[in-house]
Amino acid sequence: MKRDEFTAFVANTLEAVVQLAEQKAGKALPRRFAFQWLGKSSSRITEKIAESIVVRVFIDEDHIYPCVDIGVGDLLDNGTPLIVASVAGYAPKSFGKNWTGREGPFVYIVGAPFLNKVAGRKDDWTPDKAFAYIIPDVKTS
Repeated sequence: MKRDEFTAFVANTLEAVVQLAEQKAGKALPRRFAFQWLGKSSSRITEKIAESIVVRVFIDEDHIYPCVDIGVGDLLDNGTPLIVASVAGYAPKSFGKNWTGREGPFVYIVGAPFLNKVAGRKDDWTPDKAFAYIIPDVKTS
């Protein structure tokens, strides 16, 4: 997959994870969101999010990190969804299906801090703390 195709794929993934969070929350979310890689040294961004993800995940057409957890992790104080992501430690390889059976490297998640806030519970999570999440499309049978 070429870089521009992968960038479009990432943009579609961002919309898909917001839609998944909406399904789990039972409410619509703004399409203006923030993004942050999980971990202590990551900064939050609000512009060129897809491009930022491509820089971290896409090396070249034959080398893409194959497992990236991504999804709405939290709601910021102003109601902005915070999309978070983490690249697993697998070696890069060609674009293909991930372990969930979905095309591409992205494993869709929904963060516990997001679900807690939607349910009206206080959650003081920050991206440098341990992060709990669900993977809604993993079959348990």
